[in-house]
Amino acid sequence: MIKYNLLLYLISPYLLFSVIFGGIRKKSGFKFILQRLGLLPIKRLSNTIWLHAASIGETKLAIVLYKKLKSLDSSYNFLITTNTESSSRLVKELNDKKVEHLFLPIDWFLTMKRFCSAINPKICIIIETEIWPNLLRQCKQNNIPSIIVNARLSKKTTDKPGFIKDVYRNALQSLTMILCKSDLEKEKYLELGAIENKIEVTGNLKFAEYEDIPDTENLINRKYVLAASTHNDEEIKIIREWLKLRERKLLLVIVPRHPERLGEILSQIPLSAVKVSIRSRNEKVKDNTQVYIADTYGELNQWIQHSEFIFMGGSLIDHGGQNFLEAAPYGKTVIVGPFMYNFISETEEFLKKNALLMIKEAPMLKSVFEKLIRSRNKRELFGNNAKKLIESKKSILGDYCKHIQSLVNE
Repeated sequence: MIKYNLLLYLISPYLLFSVIFGGIRKKSGFKFILQRLGLLPIKRLSNTIWLHAASIGETKLAIVLYKKLKSLDSSYNFLITTNTESSSRLVKELNDKKVEHLFLPIDWFLTMKRFCSAINPKICIIIETEIWPNLLRQCKQNNIPSIIVNARLSKKTTDKPGFIKDVYRNALQSLTMILCKSDLEKEKYLELGAIENKIEVTGNLKFAEYEDIPDTENLINRKYVLAASTHNDEEIKIIREWLKLRERKLLLVIVPRHPERLGEILSQIPLSAVKVSIRSRNEKVKDNTQVYIADTYGELNQWIQHSEFIFMGGSLIDHGGQNFLEAAPYGKTVIVGPFMYNFISETEEFLKKNALLMIKEAPMLKSVFEKLIRSRNKRELFGNNAKKLIESKKSILGDYCKHIQSLVNE
């Protein structure tokens, strides 16, 4: 821990710059900057269950857990901490007086000591991947149970140098329990140094995220194919293959993972050769529009529900894929690229059940698009298989909540 804290303080100038510059660039506001730096006073909380979620995907899972735990015992208050402004919006949209939101401070020793002392939770529930040594140490010293749910380790973490892995290994000793989403992730945690009798496989909590799917209105009056949660260099690859189809009836809708990348996306597209409309600029979709960039927040589920089929981003580049499970409850066929290492077990299971399509490289998109556009039966086959598969996982949320309740009630 001494080495970790020394390293953290040595890189403090970089961390300060990163938080301040990033907050200004993304227009996150002064509250984001001050809370991330641990400079705002924190009001004391009581009888609180604390859920920490790094970004949007994890925050969605935190909200699923909060709703279920609240339904089981309404006496608790809830704190959801996040690392990003975009994820904080999801918490604020709950509009529930029982739920507080804060940005998690950087893991400096004294900052985290003050933070944990102020919130004094009944339990600390970390969603998926965040391992912060000082946070976990403070929980242990203050007899606060700490648990990682839907636990997974990214390639980025497992590829860290040896001395960083030693830091993670020591931090894992402070955890009360690790509930993994798959056997593969359990093995990764054991290899990193987790204690075997504190770790088990409970299943993928992301399956439980889609138990209640509301009907939504269609945002445009044209049929479309959706490219969801795309990343840098993916949009132009998808557009190139789409234009080869010379498709006039269907529109290509692109929902970038980070809407603030609009300028970067437009710089890669030959605008003189492509008819593009942009949602954030309130540009209308015309009959001759070929590509519609939906660079807005909070509308992905609507785009998914009314699409013909979907390409899920983060998978044509070395990013590891985005969460294609979001589309399964709607019975939509999903295509992914070759880079799906963040969702290995899910991808394998869906492929085996004919519930997902995978391409090896971008030029294959044209052929797959053509086949799906021509064959409604093929679209329905893959979409229905995906829907059945996700409906078979409904017990997972209850299993997670049983573990959490047992720790809270100890």
